[in-house]
Amino acid sequence: MVSLNDILLILKYAGAVLIFLCILLAPAYLAAANGKSKYDAMRSRVGSWLFGWSFVGWIFALFISAKK
Repeated sequence: MVSLNDILLILKYAGAVLIFLCILLAPAYLAAANGKSKYDAMRSRVGSWLFGWSFVGWIFALFISAKK
């Protein structure tokens, strides 16, 4: 039988995964919101998806999406 503690634990981990995904995909959202060209938006999106697991790749994608 599933207890309340098990449900709360599952919800806690689901919330943590959701927050992690929002942070990981933030550069792609910023590129779209800032109206970047298709090439710059693609660079930040691909950089965020492929290299987002490393801090350096995520910073690069954030830089590309936020520069003027």
